[in-house]
Amino acid sequence: MQQPQISDLLDNPDFYLFGFDNEDAVFVRMDRECYARSIFFDERIVTVDDDAIRVPFGPLSAAVSEAPLPSPGIGWIFHMAHTGSTLLARALDRPGRSLAIREPATLRALGVEARSSGIGIQFSERLRTAVALLGRRYSESESVLVKANVPVNCIIENVLAAGSGAKALLLHFGLEDYLVAILRGPNHRKWVERIYSELRLSEVHESEASGDLPVAQKAASLWLFQIRAYANILGVYPSIRSLDANILFDHPTLCLKAAAEYFDCPMDDAEARKIVSGELFSTYSKNPNAPFDNSLRQRRVAETRAGLADEILSARHWLESQNAESPLPERLAGPLCEENSLLL
Repeated sequence: MQQPQISDLLDNPDFYLFGFDNEDAVFVRMDRECYARSIFFDERIVTVDDDAIRVPFGPLSAAVSEAPLPSPGIGWIFHMAHTGSTLLARALDRPGRSLAIREPATLRALGVEARSSGIGIQFSERLRTAVALLGRRYSESESVLVKANVPVNCIIENVLAAGSGAKALLLHFGLEDYLVAILRGPNHRKWVERIYSELRLSEVHESEASGDLPVAQKAASLWLFQIRAYANILGVYPSIRSLDANILFDHPTLCLKAAAEYFDCPMDDAEARKIVSGELFSTYSKNPNAPFDNSLRQRRVAETRAGLADEILSARHWLESQNAESPLPERLAGPLCEENSLLL
């Protein structure tokens, strides 16, 4: 197949920027159906074929810097893990009205890079290019929504500054609900250990005297790092909204309508109710073959919470020692549709 021109890459979302490799930008071929079928845009992405398109980054970056940013800007969903972000992003993916891109690997890599290597010229050029190309759309009337991933919480302000406009939703849990969500099983705990190391949080929340933290305290450290990022960005951009995940789970129709309105792809009551009563909300959002709904989630939360009581208490005590000099707000500002729950 013929190699695309730079102009094709700037305008056509069928050429999706998958990542960077040394001096190249790597694209894969997509179509609108592939976007809808790709629950995640990492190694699980669904593409038209298996061929990668390698393009020298220098000319691509130069072309991006000279081109106007897509308008309107991207709508962002920043989130903590297990807060329903995949569910919400899939519910908002409406062909012809909104294009949702879930957890692009390129942004995740840039978030990790910022924590490990700092923010330099190469980082800034790659981020500007990635954000510009994520903003392409199939029609001028279509909104573009990007659900980020956890490492992107390290670079929220950089991401927003690289685009046009500042519409973003911050999906979050209070401390205890977060601990229950991410400590409930061995694989979840391994993820906590891995992301804690990957984001170098020991440099933020450990001292030489304290040594390596228990996993529950590492989870609390991750929560604190993200909540501080959210509270800070809400102070910079008053247009940003926040949403406690429990409100989304307990009142999905209300939240879906409010989010659609906020992101300029509104839906009426009937459409929102149809989506919420359909297959998407009765199966696991990351695995459509697994039955799952809010009643099952609530049962699992109750069972897990009892078994984690001692670790939750330990994490709270640790967090109180970290939080004494610079207290968090009681709850995040800018609620999307209802007042958010208390953080602690």
